[in-house]
Amino acid sequence: MALLSELVALCEACELDSGATLNVFARRLREAGRVSKAGRGRGAAHMTFLDAARFLIACAATDHPEQAADAELQFSNAVWSDGEVYETSDGGVQETTFHLDATSAPTLDVALAKVLEGIADGIVTLQREALIVYRGAVSAQLRTHEALYRFQHPTIAALVVAEGEALERLMDAVDHQTRRFRTGKNLIAQLEGALLRAVAYLIAGKKEESWGP
Repeated sequence: MALLSELVALCEACELDSGATLNVFARRLREAGRVSKAGRGRGAAHMTFLDAARFLIACAATDHPEQAADAELQFSNAVWSDGEVYETSDGGVQETTFHLDATSAPTLDVALAKVLEGIADGIVTLQREALIVYRGAVSAQLRTHEALYRFQHPTIAALVVAEGEALERLMDAVDHQTRRFRTGKNLIAQLEGALLRAVAYLIAGKKEESWGP
């Protein structure tokens, strides 16, 4: 089991961001109650896969650590949209050893936590995993070696099926809820399998030499 400080140190070693910046991300998430907290030092809370997922989502969602809690909450609550299993080389249907759906992974943070746990358990393999965050759209994709899963902001999900006055209200709500994440750069952040694998093993308490494809 790992402490939040150890997760920060690992992510710095993996060049996710500077240690100083990652520490602010960690502090803001802890203050907002989005990661486990219980004392400090030896009494500090051990991180769960969900804690690690939320920390990674925050780092992918914004480059401004003071906005970590807001960005993490919005993107973590992106809801299941759809998923597709990759075809085999001969055009057949890929057999899956790991599967997510709207019931088991209703939101992005839960889905990423399950992927991290699957990596640690040896179910998700090959280091082709990735978390892809579309900041301006407040949406994300989660890739394993067998499938691609999509998540979208809950208000945008409701917008798809709305009509009439409800549609207009939701369009205004989407603009209000997502405007702060949109910039002229329309940035996309992608966290690759090597980082996800390192984090998964850290949380599971596996040794560094266990990391690998």
